[in-house]
Amino acid sequence: MVYNALQLLFPCHCLLCLAPSHHRQELCAACRDELPWLGHCCLRCALPLNSPDARLCGHCLRRPPRFEHCLSALRYQFPCDQLLVNFKYHRQLASGRLLAQLWLQHCRDPAGSHRPQLLVPIPLHWRRRWTRGYNQSLLLAQHWGDALSLPVCSALRRGRHTPPQQGLNAAQRRRNLRDAFTLQHPSSINGRHIAVVDDVLTTGTTANAAAAILLAAGARRVDIWCLARTPEPGQ
Repeated sequence: MVYNALQLLFPCHCLLCLAPSHHRQELCAACRDELPWLGHCCLRCALPLNSPDARLCGHCLRRPPRFEHCLSALRYQFPCDQLLVNFKYHRQLASGRLLAQLWLQHCRDPAGSHRPQLLVPIPLHWRRRWTRGYNQSLLLAQHWGDALSLPVCSALRRGRHTPPQQGLNAAQRRRNLRDAFTLQHPSSINGRHIAVVDDVLTTGTTANAAAAILLAAGARRVDIWCLARTPEPGQ
């Protein structure tokens, strides 16, 4: 009753169109209907698939990634990309909070073998974190960890300042990330099922680099949890 009264006085507004959302989330019904939910995708890397009978994408059949499974909610397309850019580059933490809530609604209870024991965020180099003011992957990991009662450990450190991955092809991304990550707190990794948390999975280069160092440290299994998955061109 108190909440309803507060909603009348101070209604939430949609972060995309600024119209009143009329409920607790900062997203109106019309904009929610426009969200590019992931749908049918590769069971390994979550790449959107056109064939309803396909279970794995061609990339994973030819060269399986180091991680076992990617759990994502959305395609990295409009208007999801707008919310992510605002969260990542323009300090609009409300957009990140909304996307984290949407992920929980879509992927809330990863059951069985998909439920990890520990969340590990992809790190930022200290220079980029200082410029940005926060690590968006750490904020996501903390939000999901609180909601799902999972511990969060900053086990990875970015020891080398690298150019942004955006705009690079797959080979350039691999070269860019060579020896970029180092491991902290190795005892927290050994024998455990880890979910690496990131905002977007594009080529999987960052995810593979993180998974490789965690597996080398004795992780039993590594999955990827991300807000959005980039589809192939033309999808």
